[in-house]
Amino acid sequence: MVKFEQAGPKDWIILVDGSELIKLHLLPSSVTNKFYIVTGFIERVAELYGKDFSEWFTNLIQQCMNEEKRPAAVVASTDQIKKYVNGYLDKLDFDYTKFVDLTKVKKNSILFTADEIKEILKLSCYLKMYSLISNSNEFTLGKKLHKEVYNKFASDIMATDIVSKIFDVIKTKTFRYNLSDKFMWEYIKTIQCKDIGIHIIEIFNFIMNNIIILCEENKNPITYFVGVVDESVKWFLRSVYKGSIVYDDSISTEDIHGINVNNLVTYSFNDTLGRMKAIAFDKIYKELEKENSAQLDRDDSDQYIINFHNRLSNINYISPLCSSLVFPLLSKMTGITYVHFKTISAEHAAVLSYYLNRLLNKVFKSDYKSLFQLLDYYPLTSPSINTTYKIKSIHEYILSQNSTKSFYGFNTKTFPHKVLCHFVGRVSRINFSHLITGQKLSGIPLSKVEADMIHLYTKFFASELDDKIDELTVLMNSDF
Repeated sequence: MVKFEQAGPKDWIILVDGSELIKLHLLPSSVTNKFYIVTGFIERVAELYGKDFSEWFTNLIQQCMNEEKRPAAVVASTDQIKKYVNGYLDKLDFDYTKFVDLTKVKKNSILFTADEIKEILKLSCYLKMYSLISNSNEFTLGKKLHKEVYNKFASDIMATDIVSKIFDVIKTKTFRYNLSDKFMWEYIKTIQCKDIGIHIIEIFNFIMNNIIILCEENKNPITYFVGVVDESVKWFLRSVYKGSIVYDDSISTEDIHGINVNNLVTYSFNDTLGRMKAIAFDKIYKELEKENSAQLDRDDSDQYIINFHNRLSNINYISPLCSSLVFPLLSKMTGITYVHFKTISAEHAAVLSYYLNRLLNKVFKSDYKSLFQLLDYYPLTSPSINTTYKIKSIHEYILSQNSTKSFYGFNTKTFPHKVLCHFVGRVSRINFSHLITGQKLSGIPLSKVEADMIHLYTKFFASELDDKIDELTVLMNSDF
């Protein structure tokens, strides 16, 4: 019996009757990321045919180990591979008519019949068998011979209009994005000298050479192809957007033409905020990729990034910590007025809050941890404007004030107490959600947050954090 064991991200061991036949080192590709689909299919075929398949399979692999015999052995194996696959699919007797809904067919619809879908899946299964050769470092063939073998497997659908239908599906789906992202495609054409037609051909080749192998025999391949087209276009456009992010919060005509406003300063502020947003996005993308590395080993989908952007677009409220902590700190670090920060969108505020927390963790280490971790969250409900909250740690507040004895040069304790009650109160009754994971915060550790705010703001108002702010500024400037 033929079995497979994964020995690493790109390493697989082939076992025949419990003994190791060979260890394969796979090439980097989409097929490698989902090679378990290939191995699972081959194991099912081996189980159906038993000893007959095991002996043939062992003989093929052993011949492929000999570099001189390999080309002839692979070419000669194509007919036998077809025979095994066709027999397996006939035995499976899957009803492919369930993938064809004639009630939704319109005059200009691209219709795949049940027989055509089965032919696509036959090719997919042929290529799964062949991928042991084509996708491994040990057995890979030259381009000319690879094309010859591929054409032998694809000869059945080449004689029909199936391939042209697949191309039409890809073309239709991609052109729909041209309608919604017309100006972005024009930008790509101008800057990168790549029009939508070239992208269509690239996606078509990618599907026919890589994605079609990963179709599963009991799932609709057309739906899979459409999903690949959607994700590829979104990823391509997002990559261009990512490299071209500018500050996107609109500047009103009053800001531009007002007689009391320095237009150059306004544009400078917006440019700085735009660049900071781009830096924040770059760090977020890296963290997303790191958090989802395990998924990427088995799935090359970028769904986690799509989920992030969908979550970002649904942020409607600005966290009260932005107005009381993020904006004041960033204002001192950048020289941008606090009033200007108050004009940015909720989405932009959440991104800047997340970015600032990365800097704060580097400078303050584990200090104020309970407070700073809230900067990674955004509110799901509208924060209250006023609050009747009174801080509970009065003794700690008094000790902190006595040790500092300064509120911007004054010894008063009444006013900073009111400020702290307002700050803590606005945070205390909000439902928060994490910007990266989307998980809701189960509960705010209010006593710890209150203690952090007492000590942080007491020092901040007494100008005892200026050295720390200078460190934050150096880190921010290095990012720029």
